[in-house]
Amino acid sequence: MAITRAKSTTVKAEISNGVSSPKKVVKTTKVSKTNSRTPPSPKKKPHLEDLLGHIEIPTDNKLPASYLEYYDSEFAKGLNWVVEKDPSLYPVIVHQNFEHFKRKESEESLSDDEIILKYWYALISSVISQQISGLAAKSIEGKFRALFEDGKPTPAKTLSKSLEELRSAGLSNQKLNYITHISQVFSDPNSNLSKIEFYKENSVDQVIEELTLLKGIGLWSAKMFALFTLNNLNVFAYDDLGIARGAAKYLIRRPEYLQKIKAEVNADEELKKLLKRKSKFESSKGKRDWVPYHDEYIKYLGLEFSPYQLVIMLIFWRLGSTNIDVLENTGVR
Repeated sequence: MAITRAKSTTVKAEISNGVSSPKKVVKTTKVSKTNSRTPPSPKKKPHLEDLLGHIEIPTDNKLPASYLEYYDSEFAKGLNWVVEKDPSLYPVIVHQNFEHFKRKESEESLSDDEIILKYWYALISSVISQQISGLAAKSIEGKFRALFEDGKPTPAKTLSKSLEELRSAGLSNQKLNYITHISQVFSDPNSNLSKIEFYKENSVDQVIEELTLLKGIGLWSAKMFALFTLNNLNVFAYDDLGIARGAAKYLIRRPEYLQKIKAEVNADEELKKLLKRKSKFESSKGKRDWVPYHDEYIKYLGLEFSPYQLVIMLIFWRLGSTNIDVLENTGVR
């Protein structure tokens, strides 16, 4: 069901519930620390949609042709689809490019074997980057590649290295276990993941399910692989913190749409049962400037933008101030 469209006349981008852009400097009063046991509340960050209130939405709600030409054609279709569904997102989209999905003018064609090798290395890089900083991951990845004479690792070459050699790159025993296992799977000609046909002939959900059978690759990592490596446009990581935060900031400005989603989820008996489960971020500790909604509401919201759920996910990351470059540089690319 389409979201209510914006007014037909040219308007400034504004919030659905009528909140105006905060352009006044708010003076704060210093609170004496004497006998004060209550810590100060965290400073609330301005909502991105408030900051973009100066960007005008055209009467036809169409994205600029020059902006769309920057992207691969299918991704451009996805952007148009999202704006058709919700024209108020126009400013959030046009104020900055989505660099990963820019048009690739001269990308050389890869053989099937080279594509599979690319997939393997993306997963290996994902494992390397787990639970460490981006700089540390880059350093370890560089040392890992340096173990190979031509700097080009493969599953077979990796398996030929001793554990001591691989450990010298800075890999923990657990990550060595994961990398060895993934390399064994991609070296097996009978493995689904080593066959290009598997990726072409199956749905993204089936590919994700197969990926999660790998040691070290959970659901989130599999979805990031589908997003940044397979470039699948109908992926939606509803259980990602940045998505939950961005979606919450999106919905709080659209209360009528939020109520519509809640009503439709509760009207479906199967979905209603799932609401009894504890939401992933329901009990998250720590101070935050957003209120999490149940996973089932966020999942349903993503489906509203199918078959271009990836585009709305990128927008939610943007609204939630998530550094998408960091996600892309986890290695799943």
